[in-house]
Amino acid sequence: MEPDKPPTLTERKRAAILRAAAESFRHEGFLATSTDRIAERAGVSKRTLYNHFPSKDALFDAVIEGYWARLQTLSQPPLPSPQGIEDRLVAFACERLQVLLDPEVLGIFRAVMTESMRAPELSRAWRRDSSYEQLLGIETILDEESAHGRLLIASRELAASQLWGLVFGGLFWSGVMHLHGQVSAAYREQVVREGVRTFLARYGTPAESVGEPASPNRRKAAASRQAAKGKRS
Repeated sequence: MEPDKPPTLTERKRAAILRAAAESFRHEGFLATSTDRIAERAGVSKRTLYNHFPSKDALFDAVIEGYWARLQTLSQPPLPSPQGIEDRLVAFACERLQVLLDPEVLGIFRAVMTESMRAPELSRAWRRDSSYEQLLGIETILDEESAHGRLLIASRELAASQLWGLVFGGLFWSGVMHLHGQVSAAYREQVVREGVRTFLARYGTPAESVGEPASPNRRKAAASRQAAKGKRS
């Protein structure tokens, strides 16, 4: 296997421009940021910047796409494990919150929220082909657990949105709006675990609610419901 080739000078300059733009947008906002300032921060000429990006808007879109790409890596759920469903969902959520609550991610979306009030066209940063629930793999892991008879879900979309709200949404949006500063890892896990337990109180099977494995009959019944749902969709 050949070692990875080091980035070319052109690639390094492009990366430096993107880093400088992201930093400028986070700290100074889109409207107050000039391409002169970005070029200076990146250590390149303004001509070099425009060779890579034809406008500040194109640069903004490239920066935002980079952050969405980071989140896109979370779309696959963790591999099956012998963990109970509570521990698996907690681990699943904590892994995703590590990315969602990264100060850089929060900072860029905070800037988008603030600036889009004055420049509504920047709200395009929020428009994605996938919902948060799909992007983070929430719907996929709920399908898996339902197939194993550990969840009883009539509407996957509703259940996924409720798990988002209980576990992810409060921490993410309070971070974007800077309501409580940076929360500790201990508090984050407490919010996640209590949210998962609330979710399981509604959607967990009776066997799971007392920490016992689901019976074969229950797993078979859940799988039948999942198959019937697939035929209807």
